[in-house]
Amino acid sequence: MKNLPGLNRAPLASALAAILGTSPLAYAQNEDPEARLLEEILVTARKRSESVMDIPGSVQALSEDDLRELGTRSVNDISRFVPSINTVDFGAGITDIVFRGATSDPGYVVQSTSSVYFDEVSVTTQGQQPYIRMVDVARVEALAGPQGTLYGADAQAGTLRIITNRPDTQAWEVVFDGSFRDGSDAESSWDGSLVVNLPIVDDTLALRVVAYGAEDGGFVDNVFGSTITNDRKTDNAYGRSPADWGTLNNADVVEDDINDFEVAGWRAALLWNINENWQATVSYLHQETNAGSYSVFDENVGDLEVNRYNEEFYDVEFDISSLVIEGDLGFAQLVSATSYYDSEGSFTQDVTNYQKSYSAYYCINYGGDSSYYNGDYYYLPPEGGVLFQAGAYCNAPTVEGDFLSAFDEDPTSDRFAQELRLFSSGETIDWLVGAFYEESNYSYEEFFGYPTANADGRGDAQDLYQQTISLDWFEWASGESYPNATAPFYANSSSDFEQVAVFGEVTWHVGERWDLTAGARWFDRENETTYIQRQPETAPDADAAVLKGDDSEIAPKFSVAYNLSDDSMVYALYSEGYRPGGTNRQRGEPATPQKFDPDKMINYEAGYRSTMANGAVRLAATLFYMDWEDFQFELTDPASRPCPDGGSIAGVCGQPFQVAVSNAGDASILGFNAEFDWAVTDNLELGFNAQWLEAETDTDIDSDGDGATDIPSASQLPNTPDWTGAAWASYSFPVPIADANGYARLQWSYSGERLSNLEPSPLTDDNPYPQFTMPSYDIGDLTVGLQGRTWDVSLFVYNLTDERAIYGHARQGGWSQVNVNEGRDHVDPVYVNRPREYGIRFVKRWGGPGG
Repeated sequence: MKNLPGLNRAPLASALAAILGTSPLAYAQNEDPEARLLEEILVTARKRSESVMDIPGSVQALSEDDLRELGTRSVNDISRFVPSINTVDFGAGITDIVFRGATSDPGYVVQSTSSVYFDEVSVTTQGQQPYIRMVDVARVEALAGPQGTLYGADAQAGTLRIITNRPDTQAWEVVFDGSFRDGSDAESSWDGSLVVNLPIVDDTLALRVVAYGAEDGGFVDNVFGSTITNDRKTDNAYGRSPADWGTLNNADVVEDDINDFEVAGWRAALLWNINENWQATVSYLHQETNAGSYSVFDENVGDLEVNRYNEEFYDVEFDISSLVIEGDLGFAQLVSATSYYDSEGSFTQDVTNYQKSYSAYYCINYGGDSSYYNGDYYYLPPEGGVLFQAGAYCNAPTVEGDFLSAFDEDPTSDRFAQELRLFSSGETIDWLVGAFYEESNYSYEEFFGYPTANADGRGDAQDLYQQTISLDWFEWASGESYPNATAPFYANSSSDFEQVAVFGEVTWHVGERWDLTAGARWFDRENETTYIQRQPETAPDADAAVLKGDDSEIAPKFSVAYNLSDDSMVYALYSEGYRPGGTNRQRGEPATPQKFDPDKMINYEAGYRSTMANGAVRLAATLFYMDWEDFQFELTDPASRPCPDGGSIAGVCGQPFQVAVSNAGDASILGFNAEFDWAVTDNLELGFNAQWLEAETDTDIDSDGDGATDIPSASQLPNTPDWTGAAWASYSFPVPIADANGYARLQWSYSGERLSNLEPSPLTDDNPYPQFTMPSYDIGDLTVGLQGRTWDVSLFVYNLTDERAIYGHARQGGWSQVNVNEGRDHVDPVYVNRPREYGIRFVKRWGGPGG
């Protein structure tokens, strides 16, 4: 393991204390050891309140104070200090969340292996998880490993729970929290929130309202660049690239800081203590995000620079509403959780280079005598010559003309869920039973690859597309006319899901030492997908493809825990998790099966938990092995490759391009996780955590159906580092002159090397989709501040060393693309973290407990 930087840095906190006239050694000598206690964190990971150290499973919790000290704004910030979570931060509020390396490829069709809960509401939908700003959050719970028994089919590899502060019926409170930050490579950013807690009827009724807004300034510049001149794969195949490429540029959309991100929202919760035994809480959240481009830059262009040929944006608006009723029935506690989540989005993305990765193959004008070619397979364009195969990607008025291209999509999702559960805790038996029902929908409408400019300049999409070889080719192939068409590809998809489940868990306390737990969840999930595709976009509707599927599984769980003492425990756990199967949207006669099955995660886990030194030291260690059977893998249907002589063969070649999901094979994940916290003195706390993983395939995989192995056994799973970890040190000291406490915190996180995708593919100049090895990175932050009785002011520096952390490659076919005239050898946009920033934060509280 590489050494994690951070704790071997200069003792900045001690230096600050010396400047202000205090000595950490003096405080250590005089303090009461009993006072050096780490904060106990109570969690509800098992649907009941208990200490995180009492759970026979892998749960890491961050309290409200932890979140404030870490400076968290998003899930990506949290993942740096929760080693069981790895994220791919695309920017624009889009983050892929992965627990314990359980991912086969980042994609947009296959469902995530991990779920995100906001209070009692699951907000994970097909292929995505929403961006949630961390405002007025009581704690975050990271439940690593399969959580299928209590959290269902969305929790195959783990669950992240975001728990907000509840209304307080006893004390009014107002909290303002604001910050400002800037940096030499980033636009200025700000963040602000206001929390108001208002008891309406003492001990009976209270309202808590939260309003927030923020702007994360952009840091990627769109600089001048012309389109690519060559694609090396085409040069190798035909001896040349399209003749007129490289003549257009992005001069009219050049702009600094194009990846800015704005968020605004509000949340309200009303709590009613109906009587001594019953309580109801109704809550509502509304949030809107408005983003520019993704946070990508291209090292072939420059540091934090990129070439984009069209303006981009990604806007999302969502609402979460819930009603939670809790009651004491005497023999058990009842919880009813009713929730509704809906989201609407809209985005435009530049796909000029992606479109050209295909048009480089297809938009080549053959010379010679056209009578030599078979008219069924070869199109004769108006300009003369011969066009081989498909002209759909030729977005210029001439076959080899230059063009710019874009992609629009409007995704929507909604989810209604109802859960009822009963639970009871006793001297000998703890038990929980529940039932769950859910209806959800994920839909989108997309216009792909429409032209935004040609040799005559920019113009209206319809006017531009009406001039294209693409439209001319479609009209020739179909014998129809499309005078209103604006795009070569249009799709509309709607997927409906209905799920029912029953679950239960029982724990038997065998004497004072042993706890035996058994649980299970049965679920049945039906899905129906309606898919419409048109080429071009105004072509008559073919019969809509209606695809149906049904899955029914049982996810068991067993654990045994032995209490070595009142403060330490060892345990062993067996659990299973499933990701539901589904149906592939299909066009033509593809090779990939219409349906794919659930994949199964079997988890074997053993752990040790201990609190030592009178509560000053906390240690958790976990060893686990996860067997992933029939994992779902997102791939391009192999039958979309061209047939050697043109035409099409069902399930073999010449079929429409489409992304599909298949059950590719088996994989396994072996890992070890350790967490350590130490209150060294009443003033100094140290912490450390780390995770080691060996995540790889167990079977040879033929991904393109040609009988040869494309992904050999023992291939490393993508975006999964061997080592991740974090370390931190916090020091506090009194500042009598300000009637306050000073503090300093230094924190560092590390992530090892990762692979960009699962399938091995050589990193050669003519390969448009190679497999990349993304380098390791470490990021450090420093915060110093003063905390009074009702206020807190701090100065901070994020990303102290200005590290460039590469989260992933955009993979749009650009590695083989080149601009000879401007010296760009490749097109390779990569997702990156924010550069170094420094700023100030101020928190002010009025009222509150004791206020």
